[in-house]
Amino acid sequence: MRPVVKAIAGTVLALMAALASFSAAALGLGQIEVKSSLGQPLLAEIPIVTSDPTELEQLQAVLASPETFARIGMLPPTGVVADLRFTQALDARGNPIIRVTSVAPVTEPLLTFLVEVDWGQGRLVREYSALVDTPRTVSAPLQPSIQAPSVEAPAVIERPAAAPPPAAEDIAAEELPPEEVSADGAAPSDAPAPSPDAIAASPDIPPPPVATPVPSPVAPSPTEAGELQVRPGDTLSTIAGRVGQGGTLDQTMIALLRANPEAFIDGNINRLRAGAVLRAPGGDALNELDPRQASAIVNAQMQEWRDARRAVPQPALDAEPARPAAIRNTATPAAAGAAAPRVAGARLEIVPPGASDATRAGTQSGVSAGGEGAMLQQELVQTKETLAAREAEAQELKSRVAELEKLRQQQDQLIQMKDSELAAAQQRLAQAQSEQTQASLMPWVFAGVAALALGLLMAWVMRRRDQSAPKFRNPATVPAPAPSIADAFGPTVGAAAVAAEPERAPEPEPEPEPELVLEPDPVQPPPPVRKPEAPRTAVPAWHTGNTPAQQRPDPGAQAAYERIELAQAYLDVGDMASARQLLGEVVINGDHAARQQASRMLRELE
Repeated sequence: MRPVVKAIAGTVLALMAALASFSAAALGLGQIEVKSSLGQPLLAEIPIVTSDPTELEQLQAVLASPETFARIGMLPPTGVVADLRFTQALDARGNPIIRVTSVAPVTEPLLTFLVEVDWGQGRLVREYSALVDTPRTVSAPLQPSIQAPSVEAPAVIERPAAAPPPAAEDIAAEELPPEEVSADGAAPSDAPAPSPDAIAASPDIPPPPVATPVPSPVAPSPTEAGELQVRPGDTLSTIAGRVGQGGTLDQTMIALLRANPEAFIDGNINRLRAGAVLRAPGGDALNELDPRQASAIVNAQMQEWRDARRAVPQPALDAEPARPAAIRNTATPAAAGAAAPRVAGARLEIVPPGASDATRAGTQSGVSAGGEGAMLQQELVQTKETLAAREAEAQELKSRVAELEKLRQQQDQLIQMKDSELAAAQQRLAQAQSEQTQASLMPWVFAGVAALALGLLMAWVMRRRDQSAPKFRNPATVPAPAPSIADAFGPTVGAAAVAAEPERAPEPEPEPEPELVLEPDPVQPPPPVRKPEAPRTAVPAWHTGNTPAQQRPDPGAQAAYERIELAQAYLDVGDMASARQLLGEVVINGDHAARQQASRMLRELE
């Protein structure tokens, strides 16, 4: 069962590879041709069939992987098969080939392996069986045929007195095909020979032609247990079918061939001797070869047998015309003696079908009239077997094609499902991209908010810098003097008194300069606290006298103090350079008090 599964798996693999690579290119591989023999490193050539020479540029041939072997039901490569090398080359005629070589000598008669070919546009996997040890075959020597016409008249055999004819058993054992050999092999010797007087007395009777000895068939003798008697018309396949010990038909036939080599002519399974006794092989003999090796040997012997049956040039027959009885009877004894060696050394030969009418006698059995056409019957049986095998292969291929078609439909359904899944995945990807686009706007929003906050912070700093500038208070205005008692006497009295006693008004004392107050620079300065005003007392007019006019402050001193306050503001915000510049100007252009204050601040900065 396992070989059948392997064969089916190999067929399916080949069909799948052919369907897969049909649309890619038309590259193929031919039959393998073994150049080496057993005990030598393998050397074989596989022709490359292609119509596009550019495919050979990228062609690579390697041994298939162990996974491929296991997928079709074959054991992983071991031994010599695992070390096979494949190289692209040209044969003697310039055709592209794949040369298969090995380093170690080949000790197995059959090597089975898978070749994987990749040419860039496709891939091909094919199984090969390299038959290294072919069966030994020897072509039959070409022998001249003997005129042996068959007539309906009673056969009269003329034997020369000098030498008796050879025994039919020896002739059959030497040259006759197996189905024409009789069990006893003796020619009938009791046929009465006509006397010369009787022949001479009847000259009007035509002389009968010379015929070959016709031994009568004998029933096969009984055989012991485990032995098989070959009957006329039997083939090795029918005998192997009767054995039936658990092996395949090819294994049984090869086991019978190896157990009974003397029963086969030239060691070919298609040339079985009739009447031979075959010994049935044991179970160990059936298992010496696996089914694949046995099938390869059977196919090789079948091809050899077919090649041997093709029409070959035959020598011209000595068609001797019939002579009258008188002339034949008057032959000299010397002539009769000369004819004796010719009859003694005569040989019988099977002539292939389709020969001329002169050689048609060679296609007959030569044993008896009932044995005529035994070879044709054997060919018919083999042809029927071949046709049955071809029909079985055709049915199997049809079933394989149906399975492949079903598999293709399933693959189409899977492809449709994959397409729908791919479309759904693309839709989900588009949604994810849109969400990602929306999410990507958030950093820009945050950046805008940060920029706005930074702008507000800068505006606040600038505003604070503006607020840190020194502010000067206006000098306090002297409140108007309160009305005194002198105002009640009228202006005339005062004027008369002033006119009567003019006095020089005293010079007013210099009022102290108002102190400059530096206001801090808070975020929101607190409202100034108003101090309670001192109570005013009304003084009579005659006590007041003339008040000196208040002096206005010096504008230069006021500008110096403004620069000092501005320098202090720069120091508060950390601008040392601007503060030094302003203080330096005050030291140069300010009054004494301002210069001292500016110098002190510069020393603190240093």
